[in-house]
Amino acid sequence: MTALAPHPHRAPEVRRAAPFGPNLFASVMGTGIVATAGAGMPGLRTPATFVWALDALLLTFLVVAVLKRWTWATIREQLADPVMAQFWGAPPMALMTVGTGALLLGSDWIGLPAALAIDWTLWTLGTALGLATSVLVPLRMFGSGERAFAGWLMPVVPPM
Repeated sequence: MTALAPHPHRAPEVRRAAPFGPNLFASVMGTGIVATAGAGMPGLRTPATFVWALDALLLTFLVVAVLKRWTWATIREQLADPVMAQFWGAPPMALMTVGTGALLLGSDWIGLPAALAIDWTLWTLGTALGLATSVLVPLRMFGSGERAFAGWLMPVVPPM
């Protein structure tokens, strides 16, 4: 019998698809950081603006998907998972990086008043959510008996 063949007396393992969770916002967070880093580099303003625009579209898509799919039960389930809970720092960081990109890069396309309004809104929402995650997730982890690892730092990054 090969290593890849299932055991003849056991049912094949059924794998559940990865949940639609806050981990997806890490892609927005990282892309936003790349865009804002490129804003001040010579010759990269136009490509950075393009990256920011794609990032803003991705954030919009994820927020709409979240509003359609997440329930309080889903959020509680994700917070109960010791790995998924760590990613609750990603949504606030995603909001703040896209907001910062709006001010640094988007103002060329949408004008300063609109960019400032977007930045102010996203920064405020990101800060509020970041303050909540920086308290709630570590409290949940301390009480769970889970061993500490570097991922515990992710939820406390947004307020920094």
